[in-house]
Amino acid sequence: MADSEKEFHRTVLLKETIEALNIKKGDVIIDATLGAGGHALEILRLIGERGKLIAFDVDKKAVDDFKKRITENFPELRNRLIPVVDNFKNIKKVVKRLQAEGRIKRDKVNGVLADLGWRIEQVADERYGMSFRKEMPLKMNFSGDDKVLTAEKVVNEWSEEELRNIFQSLGEEREAGRIAKKIVESRQKERIVTTTQLADLITDAKKNRNGRIHPATKVFQALRIVVNAELSNLELFLEGATDVLESEGRLVVISFHSLEDRTVKKFFRAKARGCVCPEELPVCVCGQSNQFIILQKKGVRPSLAELKENPRARSAVLRILKKRK
Repeated sequence: MADSEKEFHRTVLLKETIEALNIKKGDVIIDATLGAGGHALEILRLIGERGKLIAFDVDKKAVDDFKKRITENFPELRNRLIPVVDNFKNIKKVVKRLQAEGRIKRDKVNGVLADLGWRIEQVADERYGMSFRKEMPLKMNFSGDDKVLTAEKVVNEWSEEELRNIFQSLGEEREAGRIAKKIVESRQKERIVTTTQLADLITDAKKNRNGRIHPATKVFQALRIVVNAELSNLELFLEGATDVLESEGRLVVISFHSLEDRTVKKFFRAKARGCVCPEELPVCVCGQSNQFIILQKKGVRPSLAELKENPRARSAVLRILKKRK
């Protein structure tokens, strides 16, 4: 996480993303993670008057802010935008609904983008409860909805074993056991309700502290993944996204940590591999026909120039999956 939370979000890999999508006039494109709208604005400009951008975000505020921005500053692009407040795991249902409503002509699209990073504005905003540098309610959900699972509930009500497991598997935290034990001991005295309260506990529990990142970084990552069901939702999104792609359409995903990237890479490889049926079977029954091809197999990373301007981009990797004719 960044040293300062006063800066505004900077769009990562913008040029590379636009090139990867291979946008043409009249295309229907989905930005499945609208966020601050940096990618979306450029897409709106490129799709032309007959094109459509379906802009998803689970955070209603992000969608409303982008709609207002387009209406006030780029009114000529307004009719190209279809805003959607929903989780990207529901991409297939949303596309079918939009077709049924007559807002798009087919239940297929020319390109899908997902930028899996979160905005720096979210970290600084108490509604989301994500910062370990500024005291705020311990929430960590992207929607800002208090009615869903929160990090406070996980930290105070899950068992020590469950906490250790998620810190290890989702945060890749080497001192997961010590931290889980410290949390359970502390919550017996008082409930852990703020981000800084939890961050201080983690810092006290850790023996080894890497000066480059905050001691609480990996545990906060694990909690955020659990609260938002990030990996399971990502898997559902990837499957849905490939289902809605037109022939020669492209799925572009930008990930920021190894668990996300591993999920994307594994899915792309499976889609590009094709049939996995035993050779003795006379016909394919697995349904995995070789419909897709991976472009830029090693992934695309930020240039040195971008890293100089935006050090937060250092962990970003962009992957591209193309549907065959």
